[in-house]
Amino acid sequence: MYEEYRARVLGTTIDPNTFLSTDYFNLFNEVIMLFGMLPDMPDMLEEIDIWEFRTYQRHFELSGLGFADLAIEVYALAPDDLRNQLETLVDMMRMTVEMAREELRELVEKQSDDVMAEKAVGYSLELQRMVDQGSAIVHGSVGSLDQSAIDDMF
Repeated sequence: MYEEYRARVLGTTIDPNTFLSTDYFNLFNEVIMLFGMLPDMPDMLEEIDIWEFRTYQRHFELSGLGFADLAIEVYALAPDDLRNQLETLVDMMRMTVEMAREELRELVEKQSDDVMAEKAVGYSLELQRMVDQGSAIVHGSVGSLDQSAIDDMF
């Protein structure tokens, strides 16, 4: 069965060994880009407020990608430890975006533009590191996320 799925995922962003897809991180790349633009365009905070988190499955349901159904189907075949690591990381990313929204909104209201710009860039960089970690999980090239690694992200 796995060999059949490995053949079916060729030519997609689904890793044939982990059955996870890096395409999911495009969802986060959108908000990372917005955080990066915020120092020069503070009105982009409205776009960050509009940004919506989606689960892995929901992302693919709405993606319009030709392999979306396959990505959803093979997600269940991903090794439990990698899928759990990915879900833990994604939860941290979602919480980071939520915290950033609150903090940046307060700084804009206080007209602390310099501090807001610095924080926005910091959040952008932190989320990008998490995307890099997620990519490593998708490609099966990391060990498990231990508590110290999770703490370091925050």
